[in-house]
Amino acid sequence: MAKSEVKPLREEIYNQLIQDIVSGRINPGEKLPELELCKKFNVSRTPIREALFQLEQDGWINIIKNRGAVVEKIGFEKIEELYDLIALLEEHATRIAVEGKITKKEISQLKKLQKEMEQCASDRNFFKYIEKNSEFHEFFVRKCGNETLAQITMDFRRKVYSIIARGFTLPAYIDYYAESHEKIINAVSEKNSVKAAKLMKEHTLDAKRFFLKERLHQ
Repeated sequence: MAKSEVKPLREEIYNQLIQDIVSGRINPGEKLPELELCKKFNVSRTPIREALFQLEQDGWINIIKNRGAVVEKIGFEKIEELYDLIALLEEHATRIAVEGKITKKEISQLKKLQKEMEQCASDRNFFKYIEKNSEFHEFFVRKCGNETLAQITMDFRRKVYSIIARGFTLPAYIDYYAESHEKIINAVSEKNSVKAAKLMKEHTLDAKRFFLKERLHQ
């Protein structure tokens, strides 16, 4: 019985720490002391250690001897690699998803999500935009029916978001991203899987290009 109770607690801590990293509340290179985490989550060390172990396995932190858990510093080169992988995976997922059956109701939901992203862009609410953007991209990778692909792709995206959340590219290009999403939705409405997949790939590679452009001005 105790074991079944620990597992969801570990997952809750794991998910909250990822959310804190992605949102910028926890920074790259920051230490995650076990005792402080125990106080924060009001739990014993066991679920904390299990959550930290999973975070290390998934590439979010490094557990260093005599230092403990430290949030990984994601280098620029790795971000470029992640963008390239996301572009390929989401191109494939989008093509499969559109070739399958995307209902009129789901298209309406995508359009509603797009309107919400446009409002976030208008309000310059960048963190809310990231949340809605994640929902948009997750729809396609989940809809393709390959759960492993979906999990890998969204994990890659969360790592990219952990950089975007610190203002590298989103504020300057948020209007473009919203317009790009609208073009993808139009292709989905037309049931044009090749066009939708191509637009999705271009959208992600453009995000990579914007990231590199902003990097030159750092």
